[in-house]
Amino acid sequence: MYSLADYLWMIADGARVSAYAQALRAQLQPGARVLEVGAGFGFFSVIAAQAGASHVDAVDINPVIHLGPKVAAANGCADRITFHHLDLTLLTLERPADLLLVDLRGPTPFGRGALDVIMNARDRLLRTGGAVIAARDTLFAAPCAAPPVVRREVHAAHGQQGVVLDAVERVMHDTPMRYSIMPGDLLAEGKPWLEIDYRTVDRTDLAGSARWICDRSGSIDGLAVWFEADLGGGVTFSTAPGSTVVAYKQLFVPFRTPVAVSEGDALRARLAVREVRGNTLWDWQVWLRGEHATTERHVVRQNSLAEIVIDPAAFGESASEVRPSLGRRGEALRRLLDAIDGHRTIGVLAEALRADAPELFASEDAAREFVADWTHHLRRLERGAE
Repeated sequence: MYSLADYLWMIADGARVSAYAQALRAQLQPGARVLEVGAGFGFFSVIAAQAGASHVDAVDINPVIHLGPKVAAANGCADRITFHHLDLTLLTLERPADLLLVDLRGPTPFGRGALDVIMNARDRLLRTGGAVIAARDTLFAAPCAAPPVVRREVHAAHGQQGVVLDAVERVMHDTPMRYSIMPGDLLAEGKPWLEIDYRTVDRTDLAGSARWICDRSGSIDGLAVWFEADLGGGVTFSTAPGSTVVAYKQLFVPFRTPVAVSEGDALRARLAVREVRGNTLWDWQVWLRGEHATTERHVVRQNSLAEIVIDPAAFGESASEVRPSLGRRGEALRRLLDAIDGHRTIGVLAEALRADAPELFASEDAAREFVADWTHHLRRLERGAE
């Protein structure tokens, strides 16, 4: 979950903010209703209100949204923005929105269930034919050398103090990571491999391919991935290496073993992304054909599953045939849930728990903390935040 500093850092990216503000002003009809998803403390909601929206609904599961009313009041538009601290799937609106504004991207449009969120908002809460900002993203990739930060912070860990880290390094070499990649790290120009139209996309499992002719010899350590955004209204921006838009950075998709190429060699890559239990699973394959060769050979076949299943029990615990059981703290939680009735206070609930299970709660503070923690979790669950 983003911190307050994260939101300020993203707003400080003037190129990104200017592009979104320009797109809003170009597409927002006077009197239109706007829905901003992932609103934070409502920076763009304020811009939408100032641009002529009759009403803005701003929604986020992040607690920073509680700063939104103060930001709106300070900018003279508190009466036209409603802030909702809950999961989007729980949100209902009196009237459908005319414009949906959403930016849940990292270095790519995937992750944190972003596509599911966008499709849910569009299909339930946006009027037919309503505008979506961004309208579409085109994904690019290029073969590249490992960024300096990877060499400095990942590769340099190898062999430190004689400790063997092969198991850790294998997972890292199968894990796409967000980094700043420089234009000089690329061994060929970026090529599009996927387009996502947010007005029509209807699935989260996506795949595409790209081809390159290497313009110089070298060693390819992975693929650099970024996107070009079409916000609508003639407004675009790119997150390519060297771009003035810096908030998103780029994704480095590593190869376990570097691939040596010569000038004129042909490279083909296929990338696929799908959602697995709230995690983004990447799959990438690469084929290489020498300049004078007639056939290509498979040189890379990897996926990021290892990152998801570092704990082998994580998948087993969710299997349909598993028979869950409660331990002592689970039994205490069951008693707590039975006792919560909307009338008993946290102090009363804690006192009863400590009387029932003194071996678990050595002090009143320990019992009260247990009750407060779980009631907090329950409130978050009701908002869809967990």
